[in-house]
Amino acid sequence: MTGTGPWRPPARTDGRADGRPEEPAGPLPDDVHSAWVLWLAATGFALLGMLLNAATSRFGDLPVATRDAFREAVDTAGSTDISIEALFGMARIVGAILAVLVAVVTVWLAFRLRAGKGWARTMLDIVAIFLVVDAVSVVIGVYGGVAMAGERGEVVTFIVISLQILAGLCAATAVWRQHTAEAMEFTTGGARGGE
Repeated sequence: MTGTGPWRPPARTDGRADGRPEEPAGPLPDDVHSAWVLWLAATGFALLGMLLNAATSRFGDLPVATRDAFREAVDTAGSTDISIEALFGMARIVGAILAVLVAVVTVWLAFRLRAGKGWARTMLDIVAIFLVVDAVSVVIGVYGGVAMAGERGEVVTFIVISLQILAGLCAATAVWRQHTAEAMEFTTGGARGGE
């Protein structure tokens, strides 16, 4: 041991000395705040639409090709104890659970974006691709005559379609807002040293 004293750990560089996370330097840019609000709205619209869709969809509402694929999967399984309705019910439950998990991750990413993390912006860009593609496919389906009310009624179908389109619009607008010069500077380290 040398005469310089006891060994000490190096100083923290990922936050404050008391262990709490580092706060952004300066105020939150308006574009980042707007993107954050839009991401929360997009997540809410998408989750509500998916849960409503899962709760109200029926096997008879599916397009003929999808129903045939379900029937073929059941026939190929070779098990007589699996009914098409049971398989469809399980798929609806799994879809609803995945929607909740994706919504939780998206909200977490939105909060990380608000904290100035550039990687969260990139991940939200990927989420936006899915939401915008979903919204565009819904619009094409409506105008192409594929989207029909089926057994659940026209009002519920209209609400589900509207929620999907709103989610895509909010996500697209959030991506635009989170890629402005002010927002990019905030999330790439110009304002706070984001990662």
